Amino acid sequence: MGTAMSSSGSAGSPTFSSMLDSPIIFDAEAGFSSVGTQGYLQARREDPIPPCPPNAAGWFSKVYSEVTQKNLGAAFNALLSVFLELEGVYGWLNCGGKGLGTLHRPPQVAAWVTAGRGRGGAMGNGVGPAIPSLAEFEDLWWKWWGELQPDWRVSDPQPGRLKRDMWPAGGLENWQTLRHPGPNGALSLIATLCWWGIKAKS
Repeated sequence: MGTAMSSSGSAGSPTFSSMLDSPIIFDAEAGFSSVGTQGYLQARREDPIPPCPPNAAGWFSKVYSEVTQKNLGAAFNALLSVFLELEGVYGWLNCGGKGLGTLHRPPQVAAWVTAGRGRGGAMGNGVGPAIPSLAEFEDLWWKWWGELQPDWRVSDPQPGRLKRDMWPAGGLENWQTLRHPGPNGALSLIATLCWWGIKAKS
C-alpha cells in the first residue's frame, strides 16, 4: 500500500517544517497524503500542482519545473505551496555558500547538483535520478532529516521521526539549522521527496 513518510503540524495554514513532520503516506495510486492532519491534506489525484509565481527568479523557475513534472497528490502539492511562500519571502534568493547538512543525505542529491539543477540532468527523463533501492533511500532520507533538526526537537522511537507539538519552554525554538533559502536549502528536501514519490509510483 503506502510508504510512510513524516513534522509538527499546527492549526491553520501549515508551515514548511510542519508539512515535513506531519505523518505522510505515499500511496502508489493516490500519491502523497497526510494522516491525522485534520483531513485537509487528503490526497486527491485531481489536486492541481501550484504554479510557479511569475515573479520567481529564473533559477527557481527552472528547478521548480523539474520537481513538478508529476502530480504526487494533495499533501505534496500543499508542501509545494508552502515552499513557494518560503522562497518568495526570501526574494527568491540565489545564495551560495553553506546549505543544509549533508550527513546521511541520499547520494542522489550530489549527483543532481553536479548535473546542474534545473538543466534537464537527473530529472530530464521525468522519473528522477536512479534509486536502486527505495528502502535504502527512505532510510537515508529519515536519518538525514533527523540530523538536520535543531537540538531542542524530541525524537520518536523510529529513526528520523520527531515528536509533534513538542516545543521548548518560553517559545525559544531556533530553526537556524533549517534556515537555508536558495538552491542549497529546502529545495533539496523538496527534490528528494519528489524522487521518492515518483519511484514509489513506478
